[in-house]
Amino acid sequence: MPINVDTVYQTVQALANKEQRGYITPQEFNLMANQAQSDIFEQYFYDLNAFHKKGEEARELADSVTHIMRKINLTQGVSINRANCIYNAVNNTWSLPTGTTTGRLFATDPSGMSKELRVMGMDEIDDLRNSRWHKSGFDEYVYFEDGYQTIQVWSGIGPVTSGIQVEQIAGMPGVVNWGYLIVNEQAIYNPATSNDFSLDASERADVVINILKLAGISTEDPSLYQAAGSEESTNLQQENK
Repeated sequence: MPINVDTVYQTVQALANKEQRGYITPQEFNLMANQAQSDIFEQYFYDLNAFHKKGEEARELADSVTHIMRKINLTQGVSINRANCIYNAVNNTWSLPTGTTTGRLFATDPSGMSKELRVMGMDEIDDLRNSRWHKSGFDEYVYFEDGYQTIQVWSGIGPVTSGIQVEQIAGMPGVVNWGYLIVNEQAIYNPATSNDFSLDASERADVVINILKLAGISTEDPSLYQAAGSEESTNLQQENK
């Protein structure tokens, strides 16, 4: 479910006008709304990259990677698809398709089930495979990076030579627009010319916070930035309850 643009507009105006902090014009709001949406969407990929580098640690608390992928998948205009990787038998490597935007990789095991790969260091893989104790329970599919857009995939049996796929993200969030009519010299919301945010409704609080931050920077008004910080703190406290 997308975020209603008028709900965000009214919330931003209420917080901006609190204690006479000012009025944000519809034109300014639309510019900042699109920037806020873009910043949040792009942050998904920075976070995915960070969690990808952390490896297994990223999955110790609420499976952060899956949580972010869910948010991306719920973004209107964006789709997540799996693409086949290309195997090179000469050097036992897999090439990721051009345009790959995530580190989530999958292998199809002999039974036909799809398993997500776990990133692991090359030395660690060698240690596992050379240890009789660990090799007996080595039923995972793991990989390490072997160059740009290139990986090697291993199981307890040996190198994996078939069935490797990677997730690709296609599309971008749509343009946000708070459409309006002028009535008695006031801007009145017009749903017929408006476009809601493409982000999932769970991001509404962050959208409001980001717009307030942008408004504070634009107007050089520290009180707006402080108001955004206060809202952000409240949002974090609610999430941590």
